[in-house]
Amino acid sequence: MAFNVCTKEGKHIGVTFGKGWPLDTFHMGQRNRIVTYIALTDQGIDDWNINYEKLENQLAERHSAKNLFGRIKEEALQEELKKYWEEEKSRMEISGDEGENIYRELKEDSQGEGYRYLYRDFQPKDFDPYFIYRLYHLKNRLDLRPYWLGEDLGIKGFVMYDLDKAVLYDEKTLLLEESLEYIETEEVHKDFKPTHCLIAERTEVKIVGMGVGEGLLLGASIGDLGGRNHVHYTKLRLLSGNAIFSTEVPIHIHGKKGMGLTMYVDQEKNNPVAFICDGVLYTS
Repeated sequence: MAFNVCTKEGKHIGVTFGKGWPLDTFHMGQRNRIVTYIALTDQGIDDWNINYEKLENQLAERHSAKNLFGRIKEEALQEELKKYWEEEKSRMEISGDEGENIYRELKEDSQGEGYRYLYRDFQPKDFDPYFIYRLYHLKNRLDLRPYWLGEDLGIKGFVMYDLDKAVLYDEKTLLLEESLEYIETEEVHKDFKPTHCLIAERTEVKIVGMGVGEGLLLGASIGDLGGRNHVHYTKLRLLSGNAIFSTEVPIHIHGKKGMGLTMYVDQEKNNPVAFICDGVLYTS
């Protein structure tokens, strides 16, 4: 996951950061989508600020390339790295043969093969173990923090990146083609950084009847249950970065299609704790 991310003009946006919210979004009839966070920061990935030794150890453990004493069997590890490289080279050839028009045609196809078009714009020509380590980190969406050796990342917020639509800009950078004009704030809420979204479709507010037990769980007392016998849910279809996803929150959010929506997500619990829409802060 250790990749920079840039715009079509090559302007640096941030770095890939970990499993995106919501994790592994799944709908019947569709395969799992693989979404990662982009941390919006002026910092960039470079060889000196990534712990490749830790990545090497993890990859060696996964492929049983260690001896009984825990030492890496270098020859076995290099063999595994070469296998990764051969797989990637085959994807490069497919991407090169099919070209840009096919990429555009299949880009929105949720049944398309993940990573197939990663090399549309840039194709590494030589085997580079550090590139393979970065790719391994990306595809497993490992949290960047344990592998980061550089100075403070200075994160301003997050957007999502759907790896099924990933495009490689150069050997250390992914391309984000979509606009980020909906980003409105860098405001922190209870130590949580903002995650930026755009409301992609009309919101739907659902009112659900609430039983006594549910009311008590939501904070009602026995005395006021008569006035708190229902709860509002807002169904949202959101765009963040290049990822579109649906979610439902137990708050009545007054948002319209085309509005920016800021989420504050507890990444440890994978749970949104607050929202800002049209200048209004919503908490639950």
